[in-house]
Amino acid sequence: MEVTPDLGLIVYFVATAVAAVLAGVVWRHREKSGAVWLTVGLAGAAFWAGTLVVRTMARGDALAELMARLLYVGVGPSVLGTFLFVLAYSGREHLITRKTVALLSIEPVVLVLFAFVNPGDLFFRSFNYNSSAVAGITYETGIAFDVHVLYSYGLSLAGMVMIIELLYNSRALYRGQAGALLGATTLPVLLNAIHIFDIIGEIPFDTTPIGFILSGTLYAIAIVRYRLVDIVPIARDRVLDNVTDGVFVVDTQNRLIDINPVAREMLEEIDESPIGASLDSLLEGIPELRDEYHELTERPVETDRELALFGGHYHIRATPIEDGRDRHAGWLLIVRDISDRKRREAQLQRQNERLERFADLVSHDLRNPLNVADGYLELARDDEDPEAYLDEIERSHERMETIIEDVLALAREGADVTDPKPVSLADVAERAWNGVATGAATIEIDTDGSILADPNRTARVFENLFRNSIEHGTESGNGDDLEIAVGTLGDAADGSVEGFYVADDGIGIPPSDRDDVFADGYTTDEDGTGFGLSIVNEIATAHGWTVTVTESESGGARFEFRGVEPTTEATPTDGSESDFEAESSRS
Repeated sequence: MEVTPDLGLIVYFVATAVAAVLAGVVWRHREKSGAVWLTVGLAGAAFWAGTLVVRTMARGDALAELMARLLYVGVGPSVLGTFLFVLAYSGREHLITRKTVALLSIEPVVLVLFAFVNPGDLFFRSFNYNSSAVAGITYETGIAFDVHVLYSYGLSLAGMVMIIELLYNSRALYRGQAGALLGATTLPVLLNAIHIFDIIGEIPFDTTPIGFILSGTLYAIAIVRYRLVDIVPIARDRVLDNVTDGVFVVDTQNRLIDINPVAREMLEEIDESPIGASLDSLLEGIPELRDEYHELTERPVETDRELALFGGHYHIRATPIEDGRDRHAGWLLIVRDISDRKRREAQLQRQNERLERFADLVSHDLRNPLNVADGYLELARDDEDPEAYLDEIERSHERMETIIEDVLALAREGADVTDPKPVSLADVAERAWNGVATGAATIEIDTDGSILADPNRTARVFENLFRNSIEHGTESGNGDDLEIAVGTLGDAADGSVEGFYVADDGIGIPPSDRDDVFADGYTTDEDGTGFGLSIVNEIATAHGWTVTVTESESGGARFEFRGVEPTTEATPTDGSESDFEAESSRS
């Protein structure tokens, strides 16, 4: 088929119009990722094809030669704009910096300079006016043109590789987009190569604009059908890297085929890449998670549950994965750390329980002395000598005051400790001992360990335990011949402090009563409120400790505190008033 100037002109004009219209459409969505660079690429293609229109209409005069040079003003933006669009589209937008654009723009700028200045005929070796050519002019190119071809084809090839990678990894909608874009970026390069290298024989006109028409059609399909300017895929790696949950993707053979950084940290003992390894072998050191995985994946339905793991709480969800033919292809396992949520729930539950307890204490424990006081008050009104009842009324009021103080102490001491400080167990125990009426009791403090705790509340623990030993550890209730010991659980010398204890050599606590001694109101003294050890338990819980009661070596009571956080940081000993001393001086 003979290609006439009129036919070539039509091809060039259609290519110009298609590229220009698409550039305008995309520009209207310039706020979308990569849209500006696609506009640059399409505008460059429109300019490229437009110079061919003018050159063909000029038919061999000086204007045609000018258009041959001016054509390269559009070539650079066409190639570079398309490449930068592909970078943005494939999730590599972070690579598009001013420095990157400036470096990539050097070649297009130098290209235009060489096209117009043509030093040493390095770009154009000669121009020939040829009436048989569609544009009436042909030219031979030099080595500078060859360098330009290598640069342009290199960028184009890199863009194709990125789209192919995206096409392989994309979901259905993105796969349609990527397929259309692959064709849109490949066809102009292919048809340009046919023109430059005479792949199918010598053709008397530039075939590149045919590629523009075809690529424009594919761009239109991508825009209209696959919503190219509305939906741009986010790179899979970017999504997985920013997910705060652990993500495991497993095939039907229980082999790990994908994993994100959070999940990778869970397998911290695995040095090599876990991809392709059996999930059973990878989770060998985490049997709880391995067993849960097998239970969750018994049937191909989405299931989830919560699990205590790594010293915290995790929510695990297993979702079946299907291939394009609705066949089971594997599992998506998402492990979410819900430890903070569980802590907040536990804290809220403790607060609610405390509120209920306070309501019970106020309604029950205060009611008894209040009723007693009311009873004596009625008797006093009816008796000619009311003075005889005033002492009983006063005692009831004193008991109510004691109960109120203890209830307020429970409210204060039960709040979670949020700002612990280094506390020397020996120092705080000694200060607490000096603040208690010890009678004839003695104390031996055998510890040099330090822990992170609230100094005032830790002192309150020791005070209450010392009072409990003195008042209940001897028959007389005044600490006669009683010895109290404070020590460390673990070895403070090497920093392996596990906790601390307070023990005495008194009459002890029967095993049958040990589970009840921390209950609110539990007491063996009819004049006691029963809140002393309850406050101790509240303070321990507020720190995250556990407290248990057992028998000491001498048969007395021994209270052990575990779960403490040891520290080697020195407790201030500069003589300044401590928090505890300041609190004691005010009380």
